[in-house]
Amino acid sequence: MAELDQQKSPIGNAELAQRFVQFVMMQAQNIFYVLGRIPSPDGHPIPPNLEAAKLLIDQLEMIQEKTRGNLSSQEASILDDALKNVRIAFVEASGGTPASMMPKSNLPDFPIDDEEAPAAVPSAPEKPKASAPAPAPKSEPENKKKFTKTYG
Repeated sequence: MAELDQQKSPIGNAELAQRFVQFVMMQAQNIFYVLGRIPSPDGHPIPPNLEAAKLLIDQLEMIQEKTRGNLSSQEASILDDALKNVRIAFVEASGGTPASMMPKSNLPDFPIDDEEAPAAVPSAPEKPKASAPAPAPKSEPENKKKFTKTYG
């Protein structure tokens, strides 16, 4: 039985650790790229894309959370260091605004459960319009009978 397990998984722990570290480093490099820290292939600097960087940082944080307790101390340390470095780069690229205070993107959130659904972000109040008031929305379809109470 042990022979079958070894044949199915020719990848050793050392190789898996190396692949994980390469993955983390590639994600960090992508974050630095979208923050404008790494020039484009033609050598010109690119403007920072804070939304893309925040999305990639969030993904790296998700990897950290989902792998907690399953990483070696070296892997966990590399992931922590990478996250610290990209967070600092994000704050510098955004002019000192931390990621948690950045405006929410226009992309819809897809919560897993209602309990985990994020609270709605309040939007700026709309200016009142000088035109006539809008008609009230109809609460019931017109073809449906309304309840009436009669005393008989």
